[in-house]
Amino acid sequence: MESERSIKKTLGVIGNAFACVVLAALVALAVGVLVETLKMETDTRARFIDCHQWLFLGFVAFFPLLLIPRVRSNLRWLMKFSHEFTHLLFALLFFRRIHRFKVDDTDSYVSYSSGWFGYHAITLSPYCIPVFTLAMLPWRYTIDPKSKLAVIFLLIIDLLIGFTYAFHICCWARQIRLSQTDIIGPGRVKSILCIILFQIISFCLVLSTPSSGVAMAINRVFVEFPGKVLSLL
Repeated sequence: MESERSIKKTLGVIGNAFACVVLAALVALAVGVLVETLKMETDTRARFIDCHQWLFLGFVAFFPLLLIPRVRSNLRWLMKFSHEFTHLLFALLFFRRIHRFKVDDTDSYVSYSSGWFGYHAITLSPYCIPVFTLAMLPWRYTIDPKSKLAVIFLLIIDLLIGFTYAFHICCWARQIRLSQTDIIGPGRVKSILCIILFQIISFCLVLSTPSSGVAMAINRVFVEFPGKVLSLL
């Protein structure tokens, strides 16, 4: 019995170490994708300003709201809600049964059934995925590009993408702690690598979308740029 536990512990350590090595390699690849994304999006000053001004205006517009006490208080509640809602969303994606969802001034949590797969994704999702920002991206498909209102519509969507991304960054900065059970559970090193990886991916998608469109941004972030980085090895 003792030897069996020792073998399981050793296998667990080896598996965790292997996962960390793979994640570290993916983070290195993601950094390469980030560099390629920044090179393309800042190719010329005119391109950068024309394609991203509304995105950055939306991003900057979020922060003055934090100076208004009543709004700041409500935003803090909304940050708690978005954190637990992201747990809830990923729990549903992995077919967990939801028992309870609670968000208030004293406590906030989501209770769901256990399962053999998806623990890491559910636990780390609020720190990795800007759900409200990603929810904005498909709206760019909902208008005919030839429509007279297309330009105005896309500017508004880009404003909202920037605004919701600023909200995500504030949530992330406020909620992430190495002492968090969400971080400790999967393992601190593994959690940090996962968070860095998905934050880079999210940033590249957000930055690429206004200039390239959603489909091209996805292709560049997940196919074209990784292939370009790997070809340099």
